[in-house]
Amino acid sequence: MINALIIDDSSFMRAWLKKVLEIHSIHVIAEAADGIEGIIEYKKHKPDLVLLDFVLPRMNGLQTLMQLKRINPNVMVIVCSSLGDTYTIEKFEKHGAYDFIQKPYFEHLGTVITRFKSDFIK
Repeated sequence: MINALIIDDSSFMRAWLKKVLEIHSIHVIAEAADGIEGIIEYKKHKPDLVLLDFVLPRMNGLQTLMQLKRINPNVMVIVCSSLGDTYTIEKFEKHGAYDFIQKPYFEHLGTVITRFKSDFIK
């Protein structure tokens, strides 16, 4: 089974993302409301997948991604954010994000998760 960590400051979004992941047979082993808490949870649980918001308190999503990549260069991170200008997306891609999905991402998240699962199995 694939395990995931959700890092988002909105409890509503964490609950919604958890439901979507569970529909796709991905087990959410931890949740975090900010980047620092997310790093702690990642170190504790070592999930296969991280869903990461960009706008977070204490440590933004890009800083969090960079820290996660220092811990594990192979960590798979899907960034979910309402901020999706070309410059922002390119910065996340440059630092190794698996994908970047703009909110509202209701129709896109399932497609990206399916692709991730296929890549993960390889």
